[in-house]
Amino acid sequence: MIGVLFSRNVFYGENGVMKYIALVFFVFILGYIIFLIWRIFFTRPSITLESDHIISTKLQKYDASQIECIYMNYRRIGFKRYGKRIVPMDLCFYFKGDQETAGVEAVREWAARNDKEIKHKFFQSWV
Repeated sequence: MIGVLFSRNVFYGENGVMKYIALVFFVFILGYIIFLIWRIFFTRPSITLESDHIISTKLQKYDASQIECIYMNYRRIGFKRYGKRIVPMDLCFYFKGDQETAGVEAVREWAARNDKEIKHKFFQSWV
């Protein structure tokens, strides 16, 4: 029985199992690529800055006491949490070109109000 299951004809034949597994794998990868493209072009990440907390793109609330510093790398902005090495993706965002000046000023005001340092350097983010 095991010999029949692992024979070349079952897996690599015209109606073999491997073809179906490869087809399922290919459809999964294609769906994931389409999802990533949709997420990049059709979602607008936004972070809400409140007086003493922020609300991330995943609608999680972070108090100012949880934020260690704010990283700025060109147009990208990220809020680094205490005890973390990498900035999570839901705390990274950027402003559109016409909103960048007012947005960066709002981030600077929030940082000054909550005594957070702004660092202009490259930072990594994590999904």
